Amino acid sequence: MIKCLVILTVSLILISCGTESSKQPEQTSANLSKQESYVKTNVLQDTVYVKKWLTKVITDYVNNNDSKSANNNLEAALTEDYSNYKHEAITLEYSEMTKEEFYEKWEAKYDTKYVGNGGFFTYVMDNGNVEVPSCYVLESLGDTAKVLHTVVRDLRWKTNYLFDIKVISKNNKLFIDDVKELNNTAANSTLPPLRGSEQLDSSEH
Repeated sequence: MIKCLVILTVSLILISCGTESSKQPEQTSANLSKQESYVKTNVLQDTVYVKKWLTKVITDYVNNNDSKSANNNLEAALTEDYSNYKHEAITLEYSEMTKEEFYEKWEAKYDTKYVGNGGFFTYVMDNGNVEVPSCYVLESLGDTAKVLHTVVRDLRWKTNYLFDIKVISKNNKLFIDDVKELNNTAANSTLPPLRGSEQLDSSEH
């Protein structure tokens, strides 16, 4: 009787070990699949896609003759904070808010000296014709944000607008969270030379 119990106990132990061993490869495979899935679904890691997305947001907004459609599409591409920040900057001159109050409200999140009080992506408010000849990653901020140096060329007025644009990812969707307007008060009739890494159709990932 004792001998039978010993044999039964040993058998159960061996079965248990075998089951655990068979689970380990499955668990390892599952973990790898999750990692691969993260890489594939984290849209911010696809630099070429991010550049094309940002370029489309800019050109679709500025070149759109339907102002309602243009504004709706743009707002869908902005974070709520950046939208409120920029709109308050645009209307600051006519609002009851003082410059000091504006700075105090936003200085913890944004560098307010770069906001500008003109329109989005161009000072010209007549739905001009623009292109984006240069857009490249200036800085990567972990897995959730990238800063892209972007040149917007107004073909009508032959002016370049320079921006450092922060793009973030939320629920695998892209949003603009900041636009630093660099030297957008001066017209520049000649395009800057583009390095290979700055071309929009770069193969960089």
